[in-house]
Amino acid sequence: MPTRIRATSGCLPPVQDAEDPEEDGGPVGSWRLGVLDFGTVDRLPGGLPRPVGDSLRMALEGDAAGVYGLLREENFVKESIDLDPDEVLDYLLPIIEPTQVEEFTFTRGWIRDQAARIADPRSPAHQLGRQLNLPPSYVLIHRVTLSTIGVLCQLGATVRMRDELDTWLPGFLVETAEAADATEAAPGEAEEPDEAGEPEGETVQA
Repeated sequence: MPTRIRATSGCLPPVQDAEDPEEDGGPVGSWRLGVLDFGTVDRLPGGLPRPVGDSLRMALEGDAAGVYGLLREENFVKESIDLDPDEVLDYLLPIIEPTQVEEFTFTRGWIRDQAARIADPRSPAHQLGRQLNLPPSYVLIHRVTLSTIGVLCQLGATVRMRDELDTWLPGFLVETAEAADATEAAPGEAEEPDEAGEPEGETVQA
């Protein structure tokens, strides 16, 4: 049976009818197909969640207990699951290898090795990974991160990951993390009273 394909997108001319190349006018060589994929988006007005930067920094420092504690707080490790913090750190370190050096070259071989390590049912990484949880609030972050890494590997790109993380990832820099902790620990400033002795701002009466 003949195949009929017709698609239009934006101002591109329609794809020709495969059964009748002359329909809609123009030779076969002028066939064009436009696809628009709007995907799914999420707003992060404060940037990436700070626990991502904190846990990554702790992992690079070898703080297995700190990383494990944050993963529990963010529900990557459910309350019903008990894991060895050192084994969790061993699971993560190969994945975050690009952040351990000043420059890292992403390659297809590297991502292939990571996928094989995690996907092999016989590997400890696979067994541990099955016990981890992906919270809903991190699903899109996880998806975009993996997609970006995939593109970098396809390109064979050499990237100064630490410089990028220093700039864009809250909590990754020790100085930034300490400043944020100090801000959170500082007591809030009381509102200045107005002339009537009431705090400034809108007053709502029941």
